[in-house]
Amino acid sequence: MAPLLTACAALLLLAPHTSLGAPASANLGTAANYVVLAKSGISTVPPAAVTGNLGVSPIDSTAITGFSLIMDVSGEFATSSQVTGNIFAPDYATPTA
Repeated sequence: MAPLLTACAALLLLAPHTSLGAPASANLGTAANYVVLAKSGISTVPPAAVTGNLGVSPIDSTAITGFSLIMDVSGEFATSSQVTGNIFAPDYATPTA
């Protein structure tokens, strides 16, 4: 029995090992400009202070609550006194170039 255990231990020591380093970061594309990007909703209780853009997708803007949203005249984004940045949702108008 001892020779069998010795042989198994030797095989384990000689077997190639794979390194399990940190996972690769996800490519967020243009999402880098967002400080909050959610698929199920964003909610706050005033007063809040968010510096940067907020966005939801695929859920629509009704899932953004507590920010007292003010729609921009372009219809492409909303603003809020609690957010330094713009707020985006898929039910807003598509930006034009």
